[in-house]
Amino acid sequence: MSKRSDARIRDLLASMASIASDLSVTAVTHRVLDEAMSIYAASSGLLELTSSSHQQGQLAKGKDALALREPAGKDEPKRLRLELRTRQELFALLTLGPKNGKDRYSKADAELGAALAGSASVALQNAQLYQDAADRARWLTACARIGGLLGGESRHHTQGLNDVAELARRESRARYALLLTPIAQGQGAGPGYRIAGISQNVHPHLAGRVLLNVGELHRLRLHANNPLVLPTPEPVLPLGEIADGAHTLVAALGARGTHYGLLLMVRGKGAEEYGPVETQMAGIFADNIAQGLGLVQMHHLREDVLLYRERERIARDLHDIVIQRIFAAGLGISALRRQLPTPAARERAAGIAAELDTTIAELRATIYSLRGQAGETESPSFHILRAIRRASSPLDFTPELRLGEGLDALADETTLTHLLAVITEALSNVVRHARAHAVELAIECTDGTLALTLRDDGVGFGAPVAESGLANLRQRAAELGGTLAVDSAPGEGTTLRWVVPMPAER
Repeated sequence: MSKRSDARIRDLLASMASIASDLSVTAVTHRVLDEAMSIYAASSGLLELTSSSHQQGQLAKGKDALALREPAGKDEPKRLRLELRTRQELFALLTLGPKNGKDRYSKADAELGAALAGSASVALQNAQLYQDAADRARWLTACARIGGLLGGESRHHTQGLNDVAELARRESRARYALLLTPIAQGQGAGPGYRIAGISQNVHPHLAGRVLLNVGELHRLRLHANNPLVLPTPEPVLPLGEIADGAHTLVAALGARGTHYGLLLMVRGKGAEEYGPVETQMAGIFADNIAQGLGLVQMHHLREDVLLYRERERIARDLHDIVIQRIFAAGLGISALRRQLPTPAARERAAGIAAELDTTIAELRATIYSLRGQAGETESPSFHILRAIRRASSPLDFTPELRLGEGLDALADETTLTHLLAVITEALSNVVRHARAHAVELAIECTDGTLALTLRDDGVGFGAPVAESGLANLRQRAAELGGTLAVDSAPGEGTTLRWVVPMPAER
C-alpha cells in the first residue's frame, strides 16, 4: 500500500471520527459535507436530506453548488455522487464537484467515498434518532405543564388558554398558535369555532373571533390522534389576518368521545415543514390539552353541584328551623294578645303577628329562589302553616310543630285539601274538648306515606258517644287509601295519627 493510500485512509478515519463526534443533525450534515470536500479537495458540494421519516432539506457549499443537482453530461465523471443509506433506507444524497476545481474522480475515489458514505449514514441516523428522542422528551415535558396552566382556582380560564397556546407555539417552533373551541350552531349549519386562546405574535383583536362553517376540515378528514398538515392556515382561518403564515399543523382536541376544539400551529413563510415526529407529538400534546379541558369542566361542574347542595341545605334549614320558630313565636303572640289589658296593646300584638307572617312569606320566597322553583308563589307547606295558625288561634299556648322534608313535593290538590281539612278538624277538637296545656303536631313524608300525628296532654276520653269529628277524619283517610288511629284514655291525653299514601308523581 502506498504512502498516498495510507494518508487517504488516515484522512478517512479522521473524517469518520469527526463526523461521529456530534449528535446534532445540523452539525452532522455540515461535518459530512465539510469532511467530504476536504478529503477530495472538491470545489463545491451539495448534501440533500431525502429520508421520508426524518428531517429533510439541503445544504450547499462552494461555487455553483446548487447546479450539482442536475446531470453534467460529458463532465459527469468530474462529479462524485454518493448515497447515504442504512438498512435499505436512503438518508441523503451527497454530490461533490470537480477535484481541485477540474479533475475527475477515479475508481479508488468512489471506493473511498462509499466507505465515507457508510460512516456518514450511521452518524446521520444516530443524530436523527437522538434528536427525535430529545424532541419527544421536550414535548412530553410540555404536556406535563398543561394541567398547571389550565387549572388553579385563582387562574383566569382565558389566560390559561393563552398560556397553553404559547406553549404549543414554542414547542412546535411555530410563529403563531391558536386554540379554537366549538360553538353550537343551528340545525344544518356547518361547524363553528371561537378563537379562545392565542399565543404571542397573534394580534389581540383575533381573540374571541367566531369562525363559522369551517367545513374544509371535515372534507380533509381531520380526526383525533391524526393531526393534519396544511400548506397555509387559510382553510381554518379564512380571515386573511395571518398573511405570512405557511405550514400549518391542525390537531383536534378530543378526549372520552368529546370534541373540545382545535389546536393550530402556524409557521412563517420560509420555515421548514413539520416532520413526522413533530406531527405525532403535536397529536399527543393536543390529547393532553383535551384531557385538561375535560378536568377543568368536571371541576366547574363539581363546584356547581356543591353550590346547589349548599343552597339546598340553607333552604332546608330555613324551612325546618327558622320558619317553624317564627311561626311558633307568632302563635305565642296570638295567644298572648287575648290576655293584654288594653286595646292598644292588643292591636300592637296583632301588628307584630302580621309582621311575622310577612317575614315567613319573604323567607318562603328566598327558599324558592335557592331551590330554583321560580313561579311558585304558595307552596303546600305555606298552606299547611296557615291552616295551623287559623285553627290554633283560640289556644292560650303555642303548639309545638314539626314539619318534615318533602311536603312541598305534595303536588296533588286532592290530598292537600284533605290534609288541610284534617289539620283544621284535629286542632278544633283540641280547642273544644281537650282542655290541654300542650300540643305536639308533626306532619311528615316518609317511605311513600304522608303522616299527621297530633298529641295533647288534655283530659282524654274513653269510647266516645258521638264520633262525628273523628268519623270525618276516618272517612277522609279511607278516600285516599289510608288509615286513622286514635289512642286516648281519660286523664292521659290523646294521640291521633292520620296516615295516607303519597300520590304518585305525574
